[in-house]
Amino acid sequence: MSFVRVERRGEVAVLTLDRPRANAFSPELVGDLSKAFAASGDAGAVVLASSTPGMFSAGWDLHYLLTQDRRGFETFVSTYFDLVRQIFAFERPVVAALAGHAIAGGLIVAAAADERFAAQGGAQLGLSEVLLGVPVPACLLEVFRHAVGPRAMERLAATGENLSVERALEAGLVDREVPADSLLEEATGRARLLAGVPSRAYASVKLRCRAAALARFDQARGGDSFQDFWHSEDAQTRIRALVEKLKAR
Repeated sequence: MSFVRVERRGEVAVLTLDRPRANAFSPELVGDLSKAFAASGDAGAVVLASSTPGMFSAGWDLHYLLTQDRRGFETFVSTYFDLVRQIFAFERPVVAALAGHAIAGGLIVAAAADERFAAQGGAQLGLSEVLLGVPVPACLLEVFRHAVGPRAMERLAATGENLSVERALEAGLVDREVPADSLLEEATGRARLLAGVPSRAYASVKLRCRAAALARFDQARGGDSFQDFWHSEDAQTRIRALVEKLKAR
């Protein structure tokens, strides 16, 4: 069983997150999405979507991660970093179709795409890690530095505040807001249009524009104190409290 549905719509590969509930990133979802991207290298473009109305992804699977010792956690984090880099450096156009909320690790994956289309409605987009007593890993900040610039990156990561789709549009985090019932159609149409750009030239421009961010990403992976924060008593208490709160819903 795969947590990513793969569909070809002509030259566009549609990769749909399909892991109940909330498309939380587990090792299986990370692995399935990485394999789906690797298998889509011959597509003209990729659309990254969600099967859950009102939700793109709520981030990491905190319940699972609380069961992991330091080594298990490090393994998950490393493979997640690899996935984000894989999407960020993917040579073909990637359009993320945000059906709803994109929080923490879910927003990070979406931010690695070339463009983001968001459904109209009450979706919230944000980096909530700091509210759990944990900073966003330094390498992942580079995705946002590239996407929205250093000031907006800092405000997202330092405050933990969620943005509405309208505010995300103003910040440049979202490229287009569309009706929910036409989100996938609009995103696929945009991907099909981008697929018409000569592929070698598109890849060259994309990787040239992202080269500095990728270099900073790779450099920042080593020596980050992020995991020390995660395993601190304060963060563990906050994370467990959030997991219990989510269970009660």
